[in-house]
Amino acid sequence: MREPTSQVRLGILGIVAVSLFVALFARLWFLQVAAAPEFQQAAEANRIRIVQEQAPRGRILDRNGKVIVDNRVSVVVAVDRATFAELGDDEADALLVRLSDDLTRAGDPVTTDDLRERIDDQRFSPYTPVPVAQDMPEELKILIEEHEDEFPGVVVERTSVRDYPYGSVAAHVLGYVGEINDVELEERADADKPYLQGDDIGKSGVERVYEDELRGVPGVTHIEVDADGDPVRIIEERSTPPISGNDLVLTIDLDIQAVAERTLERELLAARERPVSGNNLPNEGTAGSVVVEDPRNGEVIAMASYPSYDPSAFVNGISTAKWDELNDPTNHFPLNNWAIQGQYAPGSTFKLFTAHAALSTGLRSPGFTLTDTGVYQVPRCEGDAGCVFRGGAVGLVDMRSAITRSSDSYFYDIGAQFWIQQDAYGNEAIQTSARDFGLGGKTGIPLPSEQAGRMPTPDQRAADHEANPEAFPEGEWRTGDNVNLSIGQGEVLVTPLQLSNAYSTFANGGTRFSPNIVLEVRESNSEVALRTLGPRVSGEVPLPQEVRQPILDGLVGVTVDSRGTGVGVFAGFPHALYPVAGKTGTAQVNGKADTSVFTGFGPVYDPQYTVTAILEESGFGASSAGPVVRQIFDVLSGAVPRPQVQPGGALTLPPPESDVAAAAEAATD
Repeated sequence: MREPTSQVRLGILGIVAVSLFVALFARLWFLQVAAAPEFQQAAEANRIRIVQEQAPRGRILDRNGKVIVDNRVSVVVAVDRATFAELGDDEADALLVRLSDDLTRAGDPVTTDDLRERIDDQRFSPYTPVPVAQDMPEELKILIEEHEDEFPGVVVERTSVRDYPYGSVAAHVLGYVGEINDVELEERADADKPYLQGDDIGKSGVERVYEDELRGVPGVTHIEVDADGDPVRIIEERSTPPISGNDLVLTIDLDIQAVAERTLERELLAARERPVSGNNLPNEGTAGSVVVEDPRNGEVIAMASYPSYDPSAFVNGISTAKWDELNDPTNHFPLNNWAIQGQYAPGSTFKLFTAHAALSTGLRSPGFTLTDTGVYQVPRCEGDAGCVFRGGAVGLVDMRSAITRSSDSYFYDIGAQFWIQQDAYGNEAIQTSARDFGLGGKTGIPLPSEQAGRMPTPDQRAADHEANPEAFPEGEWRTGDNVNLSIGQGEVLVTPLQLSNAYSTFANGGTRFSPNIVLEVRESNSEVALRTLGPRVSGEVPLPQEVRQPILDGLVGVTVDSRGTGVGVFAGFPHALYPVAGKTGTAQVNGKADTSVFTGFGPVYDPQYTVTAILEESGFGASSAGPVVRQIFDVLSGAVPRPQVQPGGALTLPPPESDVAAAAEAATD
């Protein structure tokens, strides 16, 4: 009985032993043969570290080839963490004291605690030196390199940063560059040009919109590390140098841009010197903007916004104090581009669209006359409140002279009759014309944060009231609302770019373009075009001769007729050689001085430029915005020598000055 049992046990033991050896050999085969590539790759990854080097961003040029944004070399002092970590406490302290003293003498006051904090900054890769000071003088670089034994682990490098040869000129168009944040990093996780924490990215303006073009291809350095993760050597054959980003050529003419900015600032300051506005409130001249556009293709020639800022403040990171200053409401938000973010009542410049609605629907003929006594009684309305509207008395006017002299009553009557006869014309006749010209919607310019303005309608008012009765207590649209709308008051809002684009549409005969800010994308530091951005048509407005001509005649009269609201502004202008059509506007704002508006185009019979200016809390349209437009047209027409912008932003000649006193005296709108 015992012998068979022993044999069974030995057999089982043998089977177990064989199974164990088979499993062992199978595992060895899997590790050494089947999984060898995977483990080899893991081992390689553990041995190799990949470090990215930011590439220079592409340059930004104006339409004439002036380099507005370039790259410059910045001397950066950095500390190698691995070497610093190997120093003893006394050695590390001595190094920080020496470095602090030398950096302070070089213009960067810094303490040893500041340096330790910078060295420990986790935003930076552990495999590259950590920058502790930037924009240092070349002399410091030489000093540290000549005494490298006294500065263990300290590296002085030259790196590429943004440079602005013309200072703050065109700052809102250009935008600025800053360090990528977590949200942006996540959004670009799969970008063709990879990003790492600490990399630069466009934050506003064309720097942001054309980030993919401007960003270069980062350089890649493969570093071999030891078991402790310390660098051993650079693997040259597997490393690639950075490739610069593409260049952008803007539609902007930098000379005209500088003229627009200087003129805008000067007229805002001048407005503050005039004690009160038309509504007897003090002129604060807080902010404003100018747009110069080519009506033939929608190219933006200039886009000025005030107050402005210097984008170089963001190079190497902006200080907290400066950031707070730029976002302080008392400074009127210098980072905002008021040309596309400001939303204003257009005032009497809106009368073009009311006139178009009246003539194109047949509500009015060009010869229809009305005597403007300065008081308009709404038909079928009883009492004074909401039934009587007032304006300057201008006497007997037809469509042409009503535009020239900016008769409110003439257009009040159009607004009232459209509402009274809505069964025949619908209840949105004026809004329809305005929308056809692009008001109430974004223009589509490739710049961030563009606002859409507001085109109020009866349905929208009812919907707002139903959704939020407390915020919108009035849900019914009345005749008086149409009267207000007819002269660009009430709830209608436009951006300066919208208004400019709408007048450009009228000027060119009815083609509405989406404005462009970039002409072409080029290879880096080359004139080879990679992509050209042509005109973009976004709509067509029917403008038959019988509709367009009376309106055009009225707009021309604004600048040349002895009774035109802009004749004082354009006194002495070479109308015979370069006729300009335009329209004044004075937008009333509750509790504030009037907003001054003026828009015009020329030469009238072959329009090449539309110029629009809106100045907040600055008075009549002819007293502030009008002079801005006139002075720009002086340059565009060749009536005065063309100033040239110089490095730093100065002009070779001061912008022309108009007779503001005469303009203000003649201003009634």
